[in-house]
Amino acid sequence: MSASDAELVKAFKEGDPGALDELISRYKGPLYAYLLRLARDRDAADDLLQEVFVKVIKKLGAYGEEDKFSAWLYTVAHHAVMDHFRAGARRREDSLYAADGDARPLADTLASREPSPEDAFASAESAGALEAAFARLSPEQREVFLLRHYSELSFREIADILKVPIGTVLARMSRALAKMRQELGEGMQ
Repeated sequence: MSASDAELVKAFKEGDPGALDELISRYKGPLYAYLLRLARDRDAADDLLQEVFVKVIKKLGAYGEEDKFSAWLYTVAHHAVMDHFRAGARRREDSLYAADGDARPLADTLASREPSPEDAFASAESAGALEAAFARLSPEQREVFLLRHYSELSFREIADILKVPIGTVLARMSRALAKMRQELGEGMQ
């Protein structure tokens, strides 16, 4: 049985470097997928992943163990992405939330985890329709959608990461789902 995140954090704080290796191994894939979906550029996602883990190593001593580690980690990642784009690395419209073909299609990203309702979009036509519908969401709706359906975080955790009220998160998700249903309904007819 593998150790919990809290046990690994505690072990790292007590001087076990292998605990950090396990945490990185556990979250590297999902975190990279999250960063890639936001950055829309593999090089930027690679840089951001390294930056996030450097920040995690530096800040792990200050991590409050009452918080869920994954929510704290995605908060660090969210801030790194926002800092990256605020610094002018890329214009937000062209990279953070634009569709540019460099990142894996949304259907592939969703299909890379255990089966879920989103995985029903397996055909090329519906995968394209899903990607197009996703591209039409607002940046805020996209991020909430990714954190909820890909990273499988709770609405409370998403609210904490984004530093917005939970009602805002729920509204963004509701609008995202309604818009995707509308887009997919129109696109599939």
